[in-house]
This record gives sequence, structure tokens and C-alpha cells, in this order.
Amino acid sequence: MSNWPIKLSGIVLMLSALLVVYCSFVNRELAHEWQALGQTHTQLQEEYGRLMLEYSTLAAPSRIEVMARNKLKMVFPNKDNTRVIQLNSY
Repeated sequence: MSNWPIKLSGIVLMLSALLVVYCSFVNRELAHEWQALGQTHTQLQEEYGRLMLEYSTLAAPSRIEVMARNKLKMVFPNKDNTRVIQLNSY
């Protein structure tokens, strides 16, 4: 009787054990990467919220009006400097 089935099963068992260890290692690395990406996602969401708040503040109509009046010296037109143009319809 030969021992090759026992040796083969030992080799298969050893390879299986090594693959379990490797898969566990890869799984842990992926879990760490996933956690880091989750933290990055949270930071980016917070930054996006801050940017949206800043944008809404900068684009507020009242702020635009103040800048137009102060920096560009713009004023609302009154009836003396307003003209109505009528177009002929065909």
C-alpha cells in the first residue's frame, strides 16, 4: 500500500490553511481601506456642506444688491430712465 493519498491530503490541507490565512489577511486590509474611505467620505460630505453654505451666503440676493450699489454704483431704474418698447406681432 502506498502513502501518496495521505501525503496528497496533507499537501491539500496545508494549501487550504495557507489560503485561509491569505484570505483573512486580504479581508482585513480591505476592511481597513473601507473604513478609511468611509472617513474620507464623511470629511468630503462635511466640506460639501460648508461649501454649499458659503455659496448660498455669497449668492444671496441682498449681498448681490449691496455689491451692485457700492462697487458698481448701480441703482434701480425709475420711470424717468425707463422706456417701454412694443413689438409688432405678425
